[in-house]
Amino acid sequence: MKNDVIVIGSGIGGMNAAMQLAAKGYSVSIIEKRSEPGGKMRRVHYSDCTFDAGPSLITMPFILRDAFEQTGAKLDAYLTLLPIDPICHYRWLDGTQYNCHANPLRRNEETERIFGRRSMQEMNAYLSHAGKVYHATKDVFLFNPFDGFKEFFKTSNLSILPALPSMRFMQKFHAFNAEKFSNPKLVQLFDRFATYNGSSPFLAPATLMVIPFIEFEYGGWYPRGGIYAIADAMYKRCIELGVTFHFDTDVTGIRTERNKAIGITTLKGVDMEAHHIISNADVFHAQHDLLSRKQERKPELSTSGFVLLIPMNDNPFSMAHHSVLFSDTYQQEFTTMFDAKKAPEEMTVYISVSSKTDETQASNGKENWFVLVNTPPTSMEGEWTQERSAAYKEAVLSMIERFLPGMKSYIANEPQIISPDDFSREFHATGGSLYGSSSNSMFSAFLRPKNKDPRIRNLYHCGGSAHPGGGIPLVILSGHFAAREVINNS
Repeated sequence: MKNDVIVIGSGIGGMNAAMQLAAKGYSVSIIEKRSEPGGKMRRVHYSDCTFDAGPSLITMPFILRDAFEQTGAKLDAYLTLLPIDPICHYRWLDGTQYNCHANPLRRNEETERIFGRRSMQEMNAYLSHAGKVYHATKDVFLFNPFDGFKEFFKTSNLSILPALPSMRFMQKFHAFNAEKFSNPKLVQLFDRFATYNGSSPFLAPATLMVIPFIEFEYGGWYPRGGIYAIADAMYKRCIELGVTFHFDTDVTGIRTERNKAIGITTLKGVDMEAHHIISNADVFHAQHDLLSRKQERKPELSTSGFVLLIPMNDNPFSMAHHSVLFSDTYQQEFTTMFDAKKAPEEMTVYISVSSKTDETQASNGKENWFVLVNTPPTSMEGEWTQERSAAYKEAVLSMIERFLPGMKSYIANEPQIISPDDFSREFHATGGSLYGSSSNSMFSAFLRPKNKDPRIRNLYHCGGSAHPGGGIPLVILSGHFAAREVINNS
């Protein structure tokens, strides 16, 4: 039987697209390489702990709610979202510590207490400016399919023109932050938000100012039962709507006929046909490998990541759910990653301890420390040998010990390692890149792959490497846009 739609990959972008289409009567099949749904959103059970081994934070929860409501369901019937406070705890090597709260009154008090009244005023002015940019541009850049530079010539988007100077396309994100903040620690804190889409604040445009605004405005959230509960909820809703899943099935090709997608081939030698194909795979992988366009030029890739999953015994560190331990060589980190293409020797470390918000994520007195360090994408699979990974694990643990002396003595079991090679191998992520192409250009937003393939009819893209980008809310939107394109072209 010929499907109306085949979705390649069961990440949350692909599952949202499937939900939306199935709710409108389309027959949909999802083909998934792994044995369970979720894509990079996955969980690992290890040593009395459950780890979120992919995304670790939800912002803009209304997007998730809308995804379910658009299929005739209520999110609360599938999922409970818990607020995270503080959103993030920041530390510097000189001993400075700062809790960032979503509540503006608490945030003002904390900012003034740690950095002074002037810094508090600067932060409010920054967020006010970024908020105006977000509200002026969100309908063009986030909440609709994007048509590149053509968007500026559409009469429906003329209202965006007065906001263009405020967007600071021509200015680097770091330069904008340094202009707005007198305290270098706050510059570094806001620079960090470039890493949310795998970019460098020293290369990416100042338009990324909307990322901290979104986090501060809508807060940070965590689903009871772990981030993977989102994938579970979407999978359940897909099944209710009649979506068919084919697990342990690796797609090896997208079949075309006269520049029109007509089906797929799989590693099992099975051919399947459909009127429409939605690829929830890495876009470069889809174009270069699945469509056999070997001439495709690889984009400048976003960062990959080196991850440690550490079961920790009861300890005195009083960790927040999210913590960032800043190095003293922040600019050098990005120069090392994007120019030298090497993993930084002195690195900023992100730690998520979700059991602080949801006690079900660890038991028997343990804490589940998810540790992430930004690294460059790999140039070839096999670059992260067992020896190299083990050595870098020790370097990361030593960096954490500079902030938390004695931390190693509380490790309950050998940390599990997830390297850039693992992301590349498990998810066909080019170079292990976590977000597809980087945003290290003023033109990045215009060059990100569109949801409707420009060369192959009836082929569509969703996921973190397609418009509008990475992160849970944007990936969910990408699935919605892909589904909309299918409907418009049916």
